[in-house]
Amino acid sequence: MTDPAPILDLIEAFRRSKTMFAATALGIFDGDRPKGAATDRLLDACVALGLLEKRGQEYVNTPVADDYLRSSSPRTLSGYVRYSNSVLYPLWANLEDAAIDGTHRWKQTFGEEHSALFANFFKTEESKRDFLMGMHGFGMLSSPAVVAAFDLSRFRRLVDLGGATGHLALAARERYPRMTAAVFDLAGVIEIAKEHAGDRVELIPGDFFQDELPPADLYALGRILHDWNEEKIRRLLARIHAALPAGGGLLIAERLLREDRGGPVATHMQSLNMLVCTEGRERTLSEYTTLLREAGFQEVRGHVTGAPLDAILAVK
Repeated sequence: MTDPAPILDLIEAFRRSKTMFAATALGIFDGDRPKGAATDRLLDACVALGLLEKRGQEYVNTPVADDYLRSSSPRTLSGYVRYSNSVLYPLWANLEDAAIDGTHRWKQTFGEEHSALFANFFKTEESKRDFLMGMHGFGMLSSPAVVAAFDLSRFRRLVDLGGATGHLALAARERYPRMTAAVFDLAGVIEIAKEHAGDRVELIPGDFFQDELPPADLYALGRILHDWNEEKIRRLLARIHAALPAGGGLLIAERLLREDRGGPVATHMQSLNMLVCTEGRERTLSEYTTLLREAGFQEVRGHVTGAPLDAILAVK
């Protein structure tokens, strides 16, 4: 008889995730101890998961929870955890229909769908902040590796298109002190970016599909292309290519599928996540290369970083 452990683990995997989601939503890792008939069971489960430890009658964060689940930590992922709990978890309940229809599940799950994709993400100020802080947490883990994947020292001005809180622009400034950097994003996003980027990078409101792109010799797209279908990607890449000077570059941060599509598992899971909530998917380096060369880019290189996001550099 084969070992059933992998199947048993997958049967229970969502229970572990939901335990962390619920504890985060209830403020457990921020020190809240809500009164309830079974909150002790939730706390004890978090101990078993290695997220809390018990000292006498007190529950305290373990180091990993204090780093990544406490809301006030500079490295927190709590925004993405809350977003996963309130938005992604319900969307994934309709994965079967998404797989059959090939379309996202906003209307089926929440009873409404906005024509502009990010209006679904930003339905309320709270949901917008949770989404952006989730991207910030992942960016703090990934952006230093992305800007280190290639030698970018020849570039003088970086503009991060859809750069959210500015984590990639800040990482680039830190690694390349002679480089200036800017974030170009929707006006409502820029207001939140001010809290993180301050005056260290320029913050420019705008829509990269509609508005003139700020001048730069290096543009960046971090977790942008995987949101969209090929038609919209071609339109965006054409705009970027036209705005770049000769020798200018485009730095892309995305998860890369292996060419044989055999993994990584996390990238396949993210591709299904894109299925239920966007128009896009994750792609191989060769698929990105085809799109970039169609847009006019000549040199395209990829690098698997070992961080949550990989890197691609395309040069005009």
